[in-house]
Amino acid sequence: MSKMKIAWLFPDTLYLHGERGNILALERYAEAAGFDTETVRITFDTQDFDPLDYNIIFCPPGEITSFPVVLEKLRPLKDKFLEFIEAGRPLIVTGTSMAMWCEEVRRTDGSSFSGMGIIAADVSENEEVYGDDIWYTCEYNGNQIEVIGCQIQMADFISKGEAAFGKLKYGYGNTGNDRAEGFIRKNSIFTNTLGPVLVANPELTKNVIKAAAAAKGEEAGTMDLDTSIEESSFEVKKQFISTKVTRLKNCLD
Repeated sequence: MSKMKIAWLFPDTLYLHGERGNILALERYAEAAGFDTETVRITFDTQDFDPLDYNIIFCPPGEITSFPVVLEKLRPLKDKFLEFIEAGRPLIVTGTSMAMWCEEVRRTDGSSFSGMGIIAADVSENEEVYGDDIWYTCEYNGNQIEVIGCQIQMADFISKGEAAFGKLKYGYGNTGNDRAEGFIRKNSIFTNTLGPVLVANPELTKNVIKAAAAAKGEEAGTMDLDTSIEESSFEVKKQFISTKVTRLKNCLD
């Protein structure tokens, strides 16, 4: 059985919003696809971490104040992360941790720091936190996919030409000023979506596994899992969001 290696970046520091669920989803679907799954927790004590040793890398959200110390460990590996991404291997980044992969991060106190510079975008921390549902369409691994989750927005992500991951049907997205949600580079996803997104959206998760398998020159199995609960939840969320939109329109009218 072929191995699918997953790197889980700094789980003791980047630990917000229960995003451990995304790791569980990746493991579940990778195993259903026929892979022997190995997840490695990358910490400050990890020696000789090489992104190219892995098939999938997951970077969960954390507090912005913790990013500079994490970046000290990540910056020397920038070229390897770029090679990882360009090879079509999935780097999945959720929530506030998107900021670490952008160019400049501006804090509300007037200070700033540089990110990895892999994504052509700047970040502006917000005075207030925005929270709501999020619903959008995206194209990933050659497939059109609907995604639903929630969003806890601590900053705006201002694109400088980087391609958006999704097109909003509902929600705040990157800045609240357009329909752009997250960023995509090859098969790597940088998204505001929480939920956890890979638990709540099985079709997206299956395609992440397929993309990771293809990048290693293999084909994923059928991943024939019972996702009826997730599908039912998805439809309930769509109905709930649609009802909110209708009520808002009626209030405005």
